[in-house]
Amino acid sequence: MKMKKGQMMIIGLIFLMVVLILAAALFSRVAGYLRFGSNSILREQATNLAEAGIDRAIWKLNETAGSYTGETNTPLGTTGSFTVGVADKTASLKTITSTGYIPNSTTPKAKRTIKVEVLISNQSISFHYAVQTLEGGVTMSNSATINGNVYTNGNISAGNGSGQIITGDAYAVGTIDEEPAGPINVQGEAVEGAPSKDAPDITALVDDFKGAAEAGGITNCIDTPAECLINTSRDIGPRKYVNGDLTIANNAIVILKGAIWVENKNFSMSQGGTTLKLDESFGSNGTGIVVDGKVDLTQGGNLQPTTANPKGYIMVISNSTASDAVKISQSGATGIFYVLQGEGKLSQSAHVAALVAKTLTMLQSSTLDYDTGLADARFSTGPGGSWQIKRGSYHFTISP
Repeated sequence: MKMKKGQMMIIGLIFLMVVLILAAALFSRVAGYLRFGSNSILREQATNLAEAGIDRAIWKLNETAGSYTGETNTPLGTTGSFTVGVADKTASLKTITSTGYIPNSTTPKAKRTIKVEVLISNQSISFHYAVQTLEGGVTMSNSATINGNVYTNGNISAGNGSGQIITGDAYAVGTIDEEPAGPINVQGEAVEGAPSKDAPDITALVDDFKGAAEAGGITNCIDTPAECLINTSRDIGPRKYVNGDLTIANNAIVILKGAIWVENKNFSMSQGGTTLKLDESFGSNGTGIVVDGKVDLTQGGNLQPTTANPKGYIMVISNSTASDAVKISQSGATGIFYVLQGEGKLSQSAHVAALVAKTLTMLQSSTLDYDTGLADARFSTGPGGSWQIKRGSYHFTISP
């Protein structure tokens, strides 16, 4: 009997040990699941903090015309903090790296890092013609040449002299002074009585240019006249100029970094070596110069696009209603000119990539050399534009 009691006790102890071992294993597994669940929550919170840093960086870039560079250990409530860095890849492309920490960056229980690329939004404007004018028409004199197509809601008229050439097609709501009756040699199709055609609508784009220029800072030409008379090589833009004309002269080489707005005044360039070049970081995107007054490039000066393929162009927009709203001569102004309320005048070997105007007059061997890439020209406002996440660029770089 005593033997049986001893055996039962041993069996009971063994059973108890087995139960305790199983309970310990189960507790360990449950504790592991609890820790895993807790860590998952912490990681998710850290991810949310990192994404909050990305959102803030994009907002700050749009608020500061692209000058925001990041911030460190920014708290978000009592949950944790984030650190953001912004690095330039080009003028219109940046990399944002944001790390979220729970509860802080010194002794983090969880940390997640997200990297995205952001770019400036652009708009596509189609310039299908080398020249497009409204009812004022086109007048060509003295061997003027248009290398491309022409469309006008008025007439294509011959002025003085001979040797005028249109290498592409010519469309006029009115008449065309074409050979043999007139001196203009239209090498493509000449169509009289064509339907009226609206000019490309750039209203929203002009508003974007103005907004970006103003966000980049305002220069008062009365207070700082030297900033409005540029005669040394430097960078400009994005910038708004008030209370004075903007002039580039003295053979200066100026790099355009963003949109320009000359409010209520004029823009001019003079001397043959004076150059305004679009920064290469724009790539195939162009940007704009909005001038409420007149544009005068009559004493030389050059506008240069980027060297990308297709090129990015500078578009100069004049809101003047004058008969000499845009004047270009003795220059290689390889840009786009838009003067829908006034007249454009080209003379003395002026070169332009495309022009939209109420009226155009071409004199003395002036030339328009159309770039086929302008059929789908893209424009951005530069560093002051609207920044947005580049599709496909979102990814984690650290996932502890």
